Amino acid sequence: MGGGYLARGTAFLSARGLVHFDAHFDNLLTDRQRIYFADLGLTLSRDFELSPEEAAFLTGHLGYDRAYAPARLLRHHLLDRLRDGTPHGDFPRARARGDARARVPPQIAELVDRQAETALVMDDFPHRLPTRSRRTPFPAARPRQALTASRGV
Repeated sequence: MGGGYLARGTAFLSARGLVHFDAHFDNLLTDRQRIYFADLGLTLSRDFELSPEEAAFLTGHLGYDRAYAPARLLRHHLLDRLRDGTPHGDFPRARARGDARARVPPQIAELVDRQAETALVMDDFPHRLPTRSRRTPFPAARPRQALTASRGV
């Protein structure tokens, strides 16, 4: 099970008008053939009865899981020994600054570098909520741009 399965799974949800809002490894199950998303308590779907405001919110957040999942991967699931003592939450930013490059094996470095910008965008958003407004809009275009750039599209 690689990161490609997670990317395809979150793209599948988004294409069907569904946002999980908590797509991380603790909420995934596998039978070694497929992954299954669990803990659907925060999920929003276009198939739900939605007010116009809720429908607009859903539309604006359809890319959320596709950005959140790799950001969560880098922040919380990268092995401690690979982060060279850099705290979980600081690793993507430290990596972008060049602080942690020497200790990351080339196979991991490619994954980290491909997802680092998306992780930085996603890390910034929740920190703005308590300091600005709980109504701070999700910056949907920024993660989409970072995801597109990370794929070289």
